Amino acid sequence: MASQLSWLDHDAAAGQRSLQLLSLFSEPDARDELGIGGIRDSIADQLFPGTSTIQTRLRYVFFVPWLMEQLDASNTSASAFRLAARSSEVRLLKALLANTAPDEPGVIGRESGEDLKRFPSSVYWTALGSWGLRRARVSQQQYYATAERRHAQRGARRMRDDQDMHDGDQSGLAWDKKLVELRPAGFPGNADLALTRGEAALLLDRWTLHHGQSLLTWIAQDIAHGNALPDIEQIWLHPRKETFPEAIRLLIDDAHRLNVLIRGAALLYNLELARLSPPSDAIALERGLELAAWADEGLPLCAGWDLEAFWTRVTNKGHTISTDTQKFVRMWLGLALRHRADIGASDECRLLIRDRETNLKRKGNRSRFENLAAREQWSGKAGLVPLSYRWPVARDFLNEWHAGWTNAQ
Repeated sequence: MASQLSWLDHDAAAGQRSLQLLSLFSEPDARDELGIGGIRDSIADQLFPGTSTIQTRLRYVFFVPWLMEQLDASNTSASAFRLAARSSEVRLLKALLANTAPDEPGVIGRESGEDLKRFPSSVYWTALGSWGLRRARVSQQQYYATAERRHAQRGARRMRDDQDMHDGDQSGLAWDKKLVELRPAGFPGNADLALTRGEAALLLDRWTLHHGQSLLTWIAQDIAHGNALPDIEQIWLHPRKETFPEAIRLLIDDAHRLNVLIRGAALLYNLELARLSPPSDAIALERGLELAAWADEGLPLCAGWDLEAFWTRVTNKGHTISTDTQKFVRMWLGLALRHRADIGASDECRLLIRDRETNLKRKGNRSRFENLAAREQWSGKAGLVPLSYRWPVARDFLNEWHAGWTNAQ
């Protein structure tokens, strides 16, 4: 597996997106069957920048730089850096297993041990750059390959006549200076997953500096002022939503409408598949009833949705949203509103859904409408997992951040 994924190192952001895509292979009901993942991720990146669905615990954004800085301090060569980094991450894993309870969630590698394929450094590399904790704008592969250059820069800094550098002087440093200073003595042997007050303060400062307009920062600041983090399943249920900045409120309204709109498309998709398989009559009945209820109770939220304004908020934000995808969303919204009373029987609606999935999966003939083997892997609930826009990850991070913020250490 490692050799098959080695190409992911060349571009950190692309690699992170690819790892997220691969993580969905084991979650068939959550797959993006109708090709709206770029829209979903554009919204998620604006609300909760630096997060991803494959992240677990927040303190890994400190562990990874601390490990890398230790390797740099020991003058690890470029040729040895990859294996040395792997060994360091294995030592971290062993320390976490020794220092945390057996049921502590989020320890990366608890089950797989040293056979771990996806190490924390790859999972958090993009977040470290996004939050300004990684100052070197390089992929992991590039970081490993430039070890000697960093050693030379460190040597040059030690030879400077002026040793009283002000806090802003971080020239030549790969990692945030204050982050490195927070590394506890004895790390990684004493590592645990609880954030300290100093770490939480640094994160709030960097979130504010690099993503001051994001919802991640707004909620962290809100918590810092004494307001509670609500335990909600979807971000549009936040009780203080009306106090969010206008740009965020508009984007959350978009997110809510897209979630509703695509659920209807996924229901019709599953209904069409059930119609192809006589043994699935019970599924067809269930999806048909759900689709009718969605048309009555959910779809009205999407009436009057200004899609042109929506596209300006989500396009050109680092994710590909093709004109075909925009056309599909526009057509599905229009047809669903027009055929609201009988969407399941509408030839126009049914053909749109079939054509969309077939065209997306034409390469390799992976369409469930055309490939019996693919259809046999169908669960009956494909694509029906709600769009969360990474709120569950962000909510967990914010809970961890709050615990650190109130930590006396």
